[in-house]
Amino acid sequence: MRTLTTTIAALFAVLAPSVAQARDVWASEDGDSVLEVRAFYKAFGSGLRMQPGLVEGTLALQDLLEQAGLSAGSALPLYGGTSTHTGRIWGRLLLFNRVELSVGYELDASIASSSALTGGAGLTGTVPVATAQVASRRLVDFDHVLARKDGFLLQHNLDLLAVKVTLPLGELVAGRQVLSWGTGRFWNPTDLLSPFGPTDVDREVRHGVDALRYSLPLSKTSLVDILWLPQQEGWAQGGAVRAQANFKGFDFSLSAAKYVSDVVFGADTVGDIGPVGVHAEASYTLGLTGLASGPVSVGDHFLRAVAGLEVKPTSGLVLMGEYYFNGYGATNASGYATKLKSDRVSSGEIFGAGQHYLGLAAVWKATDLLTANATVIANLGDPSAMVVPTLEYWVEQSVILRVGGYVPIGKAPDPRALQALQLTDLVNTTPAFTSAVSSLGLRSEYGSSPWGLFVQVGVYF
Repeated sequence: MRTLTTTIAALFAVLAPSVAQARDVWASEDGDSVLEVRAFYKAFGSGLRMQPGLVEGTLALQDLLEQAGLSAGSALPLYGGTSTHTGRIWGRLLLFNRVELSVGYELDASIASSSALTGGAGLTGTVPVATAQVASRRLVDFDHVLARKDGFLLQHNLDLLAVKVTLPLGELVAGRQVLSWGTGRFWNPTDLLSPFGPTDVDREVRHGVDALRYSLPLSKTSLVDILWLPQQEGWAQGGAVRAQANFKGFDFSLSAAKYVSDVVFGADTVGDIGPVGVHAEASYTLGLTGLASGPVSVGDHFLRAVAGLEVKPTSGLVLMGEYYFNGYGATNASGYATKLKSDRVSSGEIFGAGQHYLGLAAVWKATDLLTANATVIANLGDPSAMVVPTLEYWVEQSVILRVGGYVPIGKAPDPRALQALQLTDLVNTTPAFTSAVSSLGLRSEYGSSPWGLFVQVGVYF
């Protein structure tokens, strides 16, 4: 229906070749019942150099806390390395072309040269160096952490367990399922369930959430989704309604949802204007307080929105650009550290500490097996940027080799305010102490991120 937009989305996602897709293990003679299974093993290694100002600042703060006899945590090392190993198996059983059972399980082992790196590289978290699974929006779940010691972390995740039933009118899906909304290429304001970060280089797997979903087609181009997002606490029960339609070649959707303690209204659109693919997406969040005990009032409230375009100058080259407004972000660098340590950012619900961003990408498919990708994520308010060049090569269409790096651009952190603190500042919580600790000397967002090189090998079975 939209050839350009569909092609661009497929290239940007860098989908695996057909051999990496699910393989038939069993099928009935009439083809109405089938069992498909697939699996992969991936190893991701990175070498990092932290920003010296951030290292010196966190070391000064650690020394000060130790002088006071308080728990100091871990200062960031100047150099570090990580290795993450992931094994995943998933599949589906289709019975009589009406009932489908989907199951997915993942095991992750991460080793870091420092325990300070097991949750992310540096404060900004723009460089994913170790697996950090967040199981939000789930009714019940087991402890993901199997073992943790120093720089070692072993986790597992039953991230898919759902039954889909095809009804005379629509589909009903119950259980842990993948729900992904929105049209943004780098940021998805309406996707609060399983979003990717703008600097993620591996976007193959989205982890599921617990939901009961009923999808009702209204026509060939329109659909209504009704969801219940159960939680153990009565006040935390959630749900969503999302309607999709097509008008003159453009897809539109409107949504209204309650996610635990947030009410979120969203809208998005995507289509083509001549040779240019365009898209836009926006959400408005009302954070409710007092739901458990009352009285209920509105706390956080903010708008997030994206608008972007894509062009395909040649058959193998795609160029993209996207502007992102983050109403939750801070207006200047002094507030970045507070935002980056907030629950919304640390849990992966929101990406970015500032308010105005630009994402640029060039994807060149040199051959069927070789793809080059250059991504730039810029904070326009600093200004600062993260450049992520990536090269991907498929070996015999069953093994992927991915190499690349992280190149931060922007003002590095200034540790002098933290280094100037005295024990009396800590004891008396002076304005100098409050200001230094709250800002951590950050002068730009991506200028505080580490330099890095990475290599990933994935084997599909």
